[in-house]
Amino acid sequence: MSTSIKDKVVSILRRKKNKGASSVTEQKHDITLVTHAHKRMIPSLRQFLSMGTILKGKEKILFFSALIILIISTVWGGSILSSQYRIEVPAVGGDYTEGVIGSVQSINPLFAMLNDVDQDITQLVYSGLMRYDAQRRLVPDLAVKYDVSEDKRIYTFELKKDVLWHDGQPFTVDDVVYTFEMIQDEQVGSPLSVTFQGVIVERVDDYTVKFTLEEPFPLFVSSLTRGILPGHIWNEIPIDQMRLAKRNLQPIGTGPYMFERLVKDESGFIHRIEFKRFQDFYRVSSFVKSFAFEFFNEYEGPQGLVTALREQKIDGINFVPFEYREKVERKHITLHTLQLPQYTALFFNQDRGLIEDKNTRLALTYSLDKERIVHDILKNEGKVIHGPILDGFPGFNSEIQKREFSMDEANILLDESWERISADDYRTFLRDERVSQIVEESTLEEVQNNDESETLESDELEDSDAEIIVDESQVATSTVDVDQVKTDVDQELDNTLDEAQLFYRYPNGSEKDDILELTLVTAATPEYTKVAEIIAGYWQDIGIKVNIRFVDSKDMTREVLKTRDYDVLLYGIIIGSDPDQYPFWHSDQVTYPGLNLSYYINRSADELLETIRETDNEEELATLYTDLQNILLEDIPAAFLYTPIYTYALTDDIKGFDVDHISHPSDRFSNIAEWYIGTKKIWKLN
Repeated sequence: MSTSIKDKVVSILRRKKNKGASSVTEQKHDITLVTHAHKRMIPSLRQFLSMGTILKGKEKILFFSALIILIISTVWGGSILSSQYRIEVPAVGGDYTEGVIGSVQSINPLFAMLNDVDQDITQLVYSGLMRYDAQRRLVPDLAVKYDVSEDKRIYTFELKKDVLWHDGQPFTVDDVVYTFEMIQDEQVGSPLSVTFQGVIVERVDDYTVKFTLEEPFPLFVSSLTRGILPGHIWNEIPIDQMRLAKRNLQPIGTGPYMFERLVKDESGFIHRIEFKRFQDFYRVSSFVKSFAFEFFNEYEGPQGLVTALREQKIDGINFVPFEYREKVERKHITLHTLQLPQYTALFFNQDRGLIEDKNTRLALTYSLDKERIVHDILKNEGKVIHGPILDGFPGFNSEIQKREFSMDEANILLDESWERISADDYRTFLRDERVSQIVEESTLEEVQNNDESETLESDELEDSDAEIIVDESQVATSTVDVDQVKTDVDQELDNTLDEAQLFYRYPNGSEKDDILELTLVTAATPEYTKVAEIIAGYWQDIGIKVNIRFVDSKDMTREVLKTRDYDVLLYGIIIGSDPDQYPFWHSDQVTYPGLNLSYYINRSADELLETIRETDNEEELATLYTDLQNILLEDIPAAFLYTPIYTYALTDDIKGFDVDHISHPSDRFSNIAEWYIGTKKIWKLN
């Protein structure tokens, strides 16, 4: 309505109010008048804002009080409604970078088990027919279900039909057949080959595969958690080039994360590799948008892992050794303690002469104070063990034969075959030998260069095998400064002999320079470095000279496991969820890629290991494993030290991590699809 009409209506209402018009009939006439003047029952914004000029006194107070109450009650009611009928859920988004000691070598499930970093990444990129969930239950993954024949030799798997590779191609049974054929191919050289020896893999149809075993193997299904390769990609790569193929660093899988890029420095070292969530993942796609690994050579130092975490360049650390826990703990960092079926042991290489003697191995074992190692080095973040069967596995026995720490027992055993020589006497012996050698060599050189010396016969000069003999008179008249030679030799011995060692040993009836000397090899990690040093100290106390060789973790496979170049190896073995000990003690595993690190050969043990693989009765398995452990404890192929605790550091921005038991460090990603950083609220559906 026009402004003039509004003014008239307002004027009439005011006059009625001033005259005291209050009857119901008059009020109705007023409302009717206003309604006819303006067709809207609800006031416009302009009218609403004019209330302050229309209303007076108490009316204004009442109106605005009611308005405030309405607003508050609406907000309050809305919040109650929201809290009751809306829930907070994970949202897609956020980036996570994990710091790792080591480097990537081959992101290929056929070779990844040789490198922990590779196993971590394959867990994100690839999928297997089976998988372990966060509760360590074995469940189908790329498979829908499987059936086992009555004779327990034939396994038939039905595969999922909605699975895509990261390049968009469909996953089929041909990929499964190709993968296991490559595992079995000797040219490929996969460490997994021993598990699938004699297994026939057959294509039934596009989405059904059959495995036929030579003998029943109850744990066979657990071996099918290994990732499947895309046959349409790898078929184009010659088998003999498989290990060196570029695709090993630019993988295509069916897992929750797909490769995006890798970053190299000027020297070619890969210091970062990045992945992004695969939105077409056949299970629920991950919430964390990107996942990266940053590689480091050390924990400490300006370029170290701990510094990177403090400066928030990374969001987590794959493994935190006990000695760095206090440095890693921060306000926004959570340390997760995970139970891992792993043990650390000293593996005696019985392919080496000194270690062939059982009494020597027994003495080395008696001389180890395991309790002190766990207390002083691990700060009690570990548990002493006396055999390879761990708690929770068939055949575990807490009352097994234990060889308690005893230097006396160790010395008694060694005294039977090795004579002692004090450190001073051994040093004197070495010095005299070395000085005599240097003086003789120097004198010989003088004789050869002295024009006045006796001329050698021409036929002697022509004979390359002729020997020049220096007699005592020539040595006596030599100009060599013997005192200086002794001083130089003393300095040399200062650098080669450990003054903490009080005596040495040499074989009974043999030369004193043929001392008992061992080479102890281990990875150059903070934990193993300290453990190796304390072990060397124990062995020095029983007269053994120990040379420690530290190898970079990334070079352990190439320099140590392949060559078996050690007398004793300090190494950690991960048993995994499968209690099978075959890879570690069967005689056909003594050479690479087998993991019989002690070069242990015992036919009775072989028969037990083979029988174990054919047994599914739990009571029988426990008995067989007990018998196996007793044989190992009798033969002493290794000294079993401790089982450690695995500590994983994560920023508290990561929610949804719910893992406490793992079979391998890479299993910390078993519920990766449930991790999230951001959240959102949605209405409840019921």
